[in-house]
Amino acid sequence: MRSVIDFHVHPIRPVSSEEGLLDEMNLASVTRAVLLAIDVDPMDLERKEVRQMVLQRLLESCVSDAAGVENAMRDLARIARVTNEAVASMVRRHPDRFTGFGSVDICKGKRYVEEELHEIRDLGLQGVKLIPTMQFFDPSTSKDVRRVWRFCEKEDMIITHHTGCDPGPWEIPALSADANPTRLEPLLRRHRVRVIVAHMGSYSFRNPGIWLEEALALGRFPSVWMDVAAVAHLLRDGAVVERIRETVGIDRVLFGSDYPAVLGADIKTMVKTIDESPHLTDVEKEQVLCSNAAELLEL
Repeated sequence: MRSVIDFHVHPIRPVSSEEGLLDEMNLASVTRAVLLAIDVDPMDLERKEVRQMVLQRLLESCVSDAAGVENAMRDLARIARVTNEAVASMVRRHPDRFTGFGSVDICKGKRYVEEELHEIRDLGLQGVKLIPTMQFFDPSTSKDVRRVWRFCEKEDMIITHHTGCDPGPWEIPALSADANPTRLEPLLRRHRVRVIVAHMGSYSFRNPGIWLEEALALGRFPSVWMDVAAVAHLLRDGAVVERIRETVGIDRVLFGSDYPAVLGADIKTMVKTIDESPHLTDVEKEQVLCSNAAELLEL
């Protein structure tokens, strides 16, 4: 099996240990994984503006059990939270296997965002992970998102930006509307930052490929890359592969497993999905699985 770089891994300790992750990587011939912190907080739902937004969107979606949805959001935030320090510690222990990206909870405001960005830089992390669903922000209007982009532009950091839906309550499209890739256009027109459009706009169990075309439309911006975390099956679809070639280009597509967020799926199976695609050339498979990531990370 060829060498692989996995650009989208969540070191969620309740789900997978550090040793377990390394074992999983070895089984899949993954030589390096990009570990993503996720700065989320169950208490964000107590913020007045967040609560109003959530309730309004649930009302518009004719969802009656608002309390149940909010509780599910809190539970997922507790499970998903991974601190910047936790990621940095793993990178320090295994610098030859891990690259670390930090995260900052956008909805907490200017002071918090600025402090966390400096922490990310001081910890030696190479990028920032943003997730508008669980961090409750609209990237097209948030002043604090613009602070993150300006900081990453100045520090030459990469941004990994979640697009598509998210598990559980965020399968309701209205709750994930801020993760529509079109929301990134104002930022892309203003800033020259390397941005990874995570999940290629397609993450959704109920509506697979929900915003694929919207994501591919961002390929016109030369600073945009895309990962196929949790949606590697897209590269088994000949029509989709051809659309990728026409828009972003295979040379800006990255393998990502989303491990261990996709229940019942291991990294090796996701690698195999791409390695056995009849619609990719051997050169393109090598690009997606390894060489594109190596170029982006300057390895």
